Parts: sequence; structure tokens; C-alpha cells
Amino acid sequence: MRCRSVLTRIDAMRTGELDSKEIHDHLDTCPSCNDSVADVDVLASAVKSLLAAPPRSCRDSLKGKCVDSYDTITERGETVHVAFSERGVRMVHRGTLDELRDRYTKRHGRTLEEGHLPERFRKQVAAALRGEGVDDPQVDWSDDVTDIERDVLRMLTRIPRGEVRTYSWIAQQVGRPRAVRAVGNICARNVVPFIVPCHRVVPAAGGVGNYAFGSALKRELLRREGVDVDALDALARTNVRFIGSKTTKIVCVPTCHDARRIREENRVPFADAASASSKGFRPCRKCQPFEALKSRSSRHMSS
Repeated sequence: MRCRSVLTRIDAMRTGELDSKEIHDHLDTCPSCNDSVADVDVLASAVKSLLAAPPRSCRDSLKGKCVDSYDTITERGETVHVAFSERGVRMVHRGTLDELRDRYTKRHGRTLEEGHLPERFRKQVAAALRGEGVDDPQVDWSDDVTDIERDVLRMLTRIPRGEVRTYSWIAQQVGRPRAVRAVGNICARNVVPFIVPCHRVVPAAGGVGNYAFGSALKRELLRREGVDVDALDALARTNVRFIGSKTTKIVCVPTCHDARRIREENRVPFADAASASSKGFRPCRKCQPFEALKSRSSRHMSS
């Protein structure tokens, strides 16, 4: 307001020297003040319009950039929380919901709201928990996954159900034979377990090895897929790494489906590739049992 008279009256009203009625009477008769009040009304109306809800499409677009969804699945006594986007599963967590939210926000910088997991994703998670395996897991690989992480995780999905491979075998398959330790770390950090089967990777020394959710669950998951984990333990104790067939002269990893079909009287155990090769056995083309040994040899040569 530019009216000097009303400004003087407002100051007097603030100090209690003037009744507010005089202010109202002045505003009713002063043209300058009337114009100012009209300007304020227009401004107030414009401000109120800003409080209107944005169009739904705008809200949805903004939400899509900040929020993903989660759902909960229970199968065969296992309960997991599954975070997902429209493109696929982003995280599978066996723990509390608060842990999932915290872990997800730290990794992706996004929050989670409860939603309904699309049926095509739900079927894959449920099948993995039942031990049926998933041929082509629908995973929304995050942008922060490195090339080697992506290669290793995708290689895990190519290990056949009911079979296991070693960390060194994975390293060789992804073209990084010296990265055995890195492969182990990637498997340990796998955020989509069960559907990307890091439980199918075992130590080169034999046996089942460790697992992020405990070796007991790893053994149970392998059993559900048809792996005889007790037999793996027994072979490890006797230093048997490969099984050959007297009739075909082919040698496999013990869990290879072809190795399982070998009759007991035709099974030939081997501790290493050299002893198998020296007796005229050749590696199976399916399980490629000697690939892991290439990475171990290259490490010895470089040391």
C-alpha cells in the first residue's frame, strides 16, 4: 500500500494507540487503498490455485521416478520380500521388511511401497523357492551393476538346475580367469538370490560351501533341485573332483546329468584333469569340467 495515511494508522494500531475500526473505515473510502486490496485479492487467488492437485499423469510420472514396489511371497516354508519395477525383479530379501527398505534405498536411492507382484514375476520366484529353477529370470538389472557383475550373474542363470559349478569355472566362462575372488564376492552380494542361483556355485575344493543365508539353506535349495549334497561331501573327503565313464571315455563334474547316468560299475573317479587325460578321457562338452582348472593354472603361471 502506498497510502501514507493508512501506513501511519497501521503503525498506531500495532502499538495499541488506534482501534482497528478506523483502519477499516479508511480502506472503505480511500481509492488508493482499495486498488491495493484488490491487488492482494488477485494474488491470494493465484496462490490458492497453486494448491490444486497436479494432473494424475504428472503424479504417476514423478512417483515412477522415485518409488518402486514390493510384495511378499511364501513358498515351501520360505518367506521373501520381492522389490520390483515394471521391467522386472530388482531385489529378493529373506529378512525383515525394514531391512529390505533400508537396503533398497541405499542401493537405488528409491523408496518402496506395497504393491502386487505381476504374476509372471511371482511364478518365477515361487518356482525358484520350490526348487524348480528359472530358465530366463525377469530381472531389472540396475544401472550400477558393473560389466563383470552382469556377466557373472547372467552366467549363474546358465548353470542347469540340479547341477553345481565352481567359482573358478564361472571366472573362466566369463573370460576373467584370474577373478575367482571377485566372482565369489559377486555371488555373495547377489541381490536377486533364488531366481539367479548363486546357491549352485561351490568351492573348487569340493563340498557345498558357504551361502549368504547359511549353508543349511543352500543344501536344502540344492536338494530341492535334485542335487545329492551328501554325495558331494563324500567325494570332497576322498578328493574326487570328476567322474569318468569307462564306456564313453568322457569325464564330467559329478553333478552333470550325463554323469548321473553312468552305471556304478562304469564310474571312474578322478582327482584332477591330468590323471583323466593321461588315461585317454576327454572332457564333457556340456559341463566343461576342465574349464575351472584353466583359471587355476593361469594363476599359478602368473605367480
